[in-house]
Amino acid sequence: MRKSLFITLILLFSAAALLPALSLTYEGIDGEMGFLWKNNDGYDTEEGDSGPDTLTFIPGVSVFFSFNENWFFRPSLFYYNQTLEYLPDRGYTIPVDYSNINSLSVSSLFMQPAAGYRFILGERHFIGLQAAPALNFQIPLFGPGADDRGDMFKALIKEFLYFTVGAWYYNPLTERFGFNFKLETGLPVYNLWLDNDLPFTDGLMVSFQVGIRVLVK
Repeated sequence: MRKSLFITLILLFSAAALLPALSLTYEGIDGEMGFLWKNNDGYDTEEGDSGPDTLTFIPGVSVFFSFNENWFFRPSLFYYNQTLEYLPDRGYTIPVDYSNINSLSVSSLFMQPAAGYRFILGERHFIGLQAAPALNFQIPLFGPGADDRGDMFKALIKEFLYFTVGAWYYNPLTERFGFNFKLETGLPVYNLWLDNDLPFTDGLMVSFQVGIRVLVK
């Protein structure tokens, strides 16, 4: 897992180092907010198990650059929070209510250097398709289950790599402000090497966000 994380970071930093050599046009900063659904297959693995998938608020920010009229680069950073319980006999976490005696509040940063292609319909309608590898860092902070914080962190740090595919619509309202909304899916690539006896869909993300783009000079 450490080797996979190291290789992923090297690739991302290498891509970032090449950006100054590319001809990029800055078009603005998107402030976005919406909801994230995260699938959980950790329940129902034992008799009597049942519980929720994660549905949480996800604000974030993206910076929009264009290579030309159609191709673009859109690095993003998003934040979301979950309440999780670590199951030592299974080696993974599940979402629970905060009142659970073993729960911990977990803050997450989701970073993706998305790139893609946009279609221009008329003068004021833009539809974009984008894809990217993404890093998901989950950090357990506080809660009744503080004794499990170290083990929970070791389990969550393995769930770092996603691949995202998204579609968005953008409409420039004025010369400096525009409206957008986006639908995106995050595929949990880390399940390719984890051995949790769970389906590949465990950890699958689907998010919907609306936002305002501001041209900040």
